[in-house]
Amino acid sequence: MSHSEPTPRLLNRNLLLYMGGWAITAFAYTGVLGVLFNLFLLRLGFGAEFIGALTGAGQLAWALCALPMGIFVRRFGLRAGLLTSALVQGVSIAALLSVELLPREVWSSWLFGWWILAWIGASAHGVSGAPLLMQVSPIDRRREAFTLQAIMLGVVAFAGSIVAGQLPSWLAPIVNATLDQPAPYRAAMILVPISFGLAVPIWSRLKVAPIAPPATLESHDRQPTRLLAALAGMVFLQAAAENGLRTFFNVYLDRQLLAPVSVIGAIGAVAQAISVASALLIPAVLRRAGNANALGAISLCVAACMAALALVPSLAVAAASYILVTALVAIAAQARQLFSQEMVAPHWRTIASSVNNVGVGMGWSVAAGLGGVVVGVAGFAGVFGIGAGLSLAAALSLASYSAARRRAVHQSV
Repeated sequence: MSHSEPTPRLLNRNLLLYMGGWAITAFAYTGVLGVLFNLFLLRLGFGAEFIGALTGAGQLAWALCALPMGIFVRRFGLRAGLLTSALVQGVSIAALLSVELLPREVWSSWLFGWWILAWIGASAHGVSGAPLLMQVSPIDRRREAFTLQAIMLGVVAFAGSIVAGQLPSWLAPIVNATLDQPAPYRAAMILVPISFGLAVPIWSRLKVAPIAPPATLESHDRQPTRLLAALAGMVFLQAAAENGLRTFFNVYLDRQLLAPVSVIGAIGAVAQAISVASALLIPAVLRRAGNANALGAISLCVAACMAALALVPSLAVAAASYILVTALVAIAAQARQLFSQEMVAPHWRTIASSVNNVGVGMGWSVAAGLGGVVVGVAGFAGVFGIGAGLSLAAALSLASYSAARRRAVHQSV
């Protein structure tokens, strides 16, 4: 065991503290906010184009801040990154939920400002989480640690989706409003800033080592830089395809398929539950197929699901496609993180995490920002059809990458 990997146990104190804060915030953000926030915006009177632009603006800020936030985390430490993330997101989302206290004419700018700040806070977690997990996990148990994170995300997001699907109905009589009004959704989402607040004392107890000084981009580490740039391009395509579905799926169910809120929440919950089962396959899939082949196969399957959504406007098809894509993305997200972390030396890990986040954030922002316009022009089928094309392009780029690697290995023999 090297000095940089001080504990031989998988479930050590630092890992449990990280996972505890992760579970609380993922329950609130992925589960509760993921189901209810767009429905809240719809009931405030905003349409799909506004929702897409708002979502894209936040995700663009996340992408643009990834590299600067990586520098911040490298300077002040991984724990500081996590605490900054929890504090900024908690305050920002609390401010978002207070929008109705303001005059109607400032609602848009208020929502944009605080939503962008929330995503800037999220970028601090994005560049801190994977390097911290690498540091606090035993070297030979890292795939299990990333699998545990994926399982935890699926479990708590499942619980959050179930709770989110029921809370507005439970709270409507208490706030003296109907489900066609924003008040029940706002009341339910108060859980989100509370959850981020609870994560602060948990993460403050983390004891992690300082990050080693990074190599410069002009050093002998040029090859990892080129690999990470190629990874960022592939991640951009995958993320753009995934986020077209993630951003507009509940709007599609609510507006076009006229599904009740409880059904929307139930679909999200089942999707998260299935993603837990798929997460268990991560170590075996990556050992058997390798990162590039696994990610390529996932992209092909996602393309098929998005094509089905575009061609068949059915609740059953929508639910099945969304559930399958969510399960596949659970594997892909962890594979991308682990791949980017394992391909570089420890002093490159925050940079690798930042580059991965740039690809994800740019893909998400483009899909969300342009998706709202596409909905207005070509309907939801247009968004899902473009997502199918992007995912297919990601699969082709991965096939090209794998072929180039095979040629390089053959030439070196």
